[in-house]
Amino acid sequence: MYVILATVVTGCGGDDAPGDRTTALRKSELLDPGESGTLKAKACGVLASGVVARASGAPGKQLSARPNNSLDLTICEWHGGPVHSVKLLVDSAPRAQLRYYNLLAEQHEFHNADPARKARQIKGIGEDSAYGGAGAWWTRATRQLVAYDHDKIVKVRVNVSGFGDSEARATAVTLAKRAVRELRRDA
Repeated sequence: MYVILATVVTGCGGDDAPGDRTTALRKSELLDPGESGTLKAKACGVLASGVVARASGAPGKQLSARPNNSLDLTICEWHGGPVHSVKLLVDSAPRAQLRYYNLLAEQHEFHNADPARKARQIKGIGEDSAYGGAGAWWTRATRQLVAYDHDKIVKVRVNVSGFGDSEARATAVTLAKRAVRELRRDA
């Protein structure tokens, strides 16, 4: 009984005194509240209809763009010809890197065993130093690419007649790279 009491009093596994740490304890910047409404760019302005038409194999086709904008989210969806839908979503709400990582972790947790829903990471699009190991990932089943870059999440979804997975992915990569470049320029 005395041994148990002595262990409790001396602090078995308790908080370390500040002098006992090897590195200073700092609050993560990801917990800061952030600021909403900072993005001025609109998704339909980030990618021109001609760029979307060329990337989706419909050059010369007039694609109609339908915008949907709110405070921290801007969406544009293009239609026309073989393009059933190409959608660009730009999410600039606070803590985007943490939300990107959580999306990726949930995709792995719930769908890693399903090859069509498994997140397939892609380097060279967004910030590859982001949590998760790569700046972007692709999901076959949804034909959606999700990227993180400079406090923004960019999603590109591709649904074009005659496109298999490789064509849809290549189109999404082309459009996501262009969108990330344009958004960096607007920052």
